[in-house]
Amino acid sequence: MYNSEKTIHKSIKTWYTITVTLTKGTTMALNRKSSVSTTATSSEVEYTNLKEGEYEGRLVYVADLGLQEREYMGESKPPAQQISLGIEILGEYVMVDGKKQPRLLWTRPFNIFYEMNEKGNEYKYYKVFEPTAKEGQVADWESVLGRPCNVLVVNVAGKGENANKIYDNIDSISPIPTKYQGDVPASVITDQAVGDADDENSPAQRAMFGLPRYIFDRRIKGGNNNVEAKAIESSEQLSLDFDDAIPF
Repeated sequence: MYNSEKTIHKSIKTWYTITVTLTKGTTMALNRKSSVSTTATSSEVEYTNLKEGEYEGRLVYVADLGLQEREYMGESKPPAQQISLGIEILGEYVMVDGKKQPRLLWTRPFNIFYEMNEKGNEYKYYKVFEPTAKEGQVADWESVLGRPCNVLVVNVAGKGENANKIYDNIDSISPIPTKYQGDVPASVITDQAVGDADDENSPAQRAMFGLPRYIFDRRIKGGNNNVEAKAIESSEQLSLDFDDAIPF
């Protein structure tokens, strides 16, 4: 659909450097936070934009974007932790410094709370990989790493100084029926992990680029990031389930 292009992608090389070795890393449970930059190098990335449409993918990373300040209609709201899901687009690759690497795309960041609520985005995303999930449960992202999903990819034009570029974005993900999951190809990325905003060496954290990296760099710093989150009452949680303003 679009011509091949070469571009310099800040913060992408760190992830591809990890995946070259394709060694399995240690996963860890998501550290949910109660309140409160990774330095990246540049690399030459050569790729052809994906055609818009559906692809098969697997969940390989869950990046912790930390606690984010929030405001709605001019009113400050309590900070909320955000995460983003790293999905390997199966059978698709990019060339990084002349080496073929699996293609990774990230979902739009979303808020998480101590428990899932049926109107919350975490509940919707988690059910893609665990259809038996129930409202009121705590999502166990580590347990669903590697599971497949359908991915709807769209092409989005850049803005500002990136107006001449076209980016591949995840529009949505949806479940693959269990009886068909055995036919889905295996993941090439094997260092699958759930990240922690305080652990810059986590494969999931180092794999971030684009919007998740931008949001991560805006996180509240210096807060209490090592204290287990307290449960939020359902009435309060419902009031927090709105999309944060994103600059692009």
